[in-house]
Amino acid sequence: MLRALFMSMMVAVILATAGNTTEDMNVPKSLLFLRDTPVAISFTMIIIFLLTCLFAGADAVKELSGGKNWFMFSIMQSITFAAGVYIILQGVRIAYDPQSRTCQLKVIAEIVPAFKGISDKLVPNARPALDCPVIFPYAPNAVLVGFLSSFAAGLIGMFTLYLLNMIVIIPGVVPHFFVGAAAGVFGNATGGRRGAILGAFAQGLLITFLSVFLLPVLGDIGFANTTFSDADFGALGILLGIIVR
Repeated sequence: MLRALFMSMMVAVILATAGNTTEDMNVPKSLLFLRDTPVAISFTMIIIFLLTCLFAGADAVKELSGGKNWFMFSIMQSITFAAGVYIILQGVRIAYDPQSRTCQLKVIAEIVPAFKGISDKLVPNARPALDCPVIFPYAPNAVLVGFLSSFAAGLIGMFTLYLLNMIVIIPGVVPHFFVGAAAGVFGNATGGRRGAILGAFAQGLLITFLSVFLLPVLGDIGFANTTFSDADFGALGILLGIIVR
């Protein structure tokens, strides 16, 4: 993930210029409700799920959903996904500390002290690390922009692999959401709106093609047709595969 985020920042710095951020986007009054991140994600995922169900066919959806109506199944899955994102955002929301007069991420303020006693005894001078959702509250619009851009890159990468007669990597929502959204936040910070789009797009292509080249390496150690949808695992795995050969 770190490699993907670093690359998204570099792409944003090189190909974009810092300026208007995703958080300054003008939204028509009739669409102001879309500024609420969970609502925007719900509508976005409904479109994605409906298109996926249409391509999969009614029989495949019925088998997967346990006989549920494909339309209602798409809507419920979209809302469930948005609810999960909302829980994550609320868990890492920014809280104001009146004593220090500073804003802190709530999850950091509560979790880090809990590990201090352990780290002092077992790993002195250790620095705690938290997953990428801790940065989502800083730029909620960039989260959605980054996810959509990364997912679009995954779809383009999928069709490109098909045309090249290579192993096709179907884009997964989870890696493209979490890493793509984080890439959007970093890209937005270094290159504005354009940086968020281009940085996340580059990240989406990176995790797609790295997964393809990692497949033979994992196949050699008994994990045939298995890969990781993460840039760190992909880059290090390919490097180790070259070394051991």
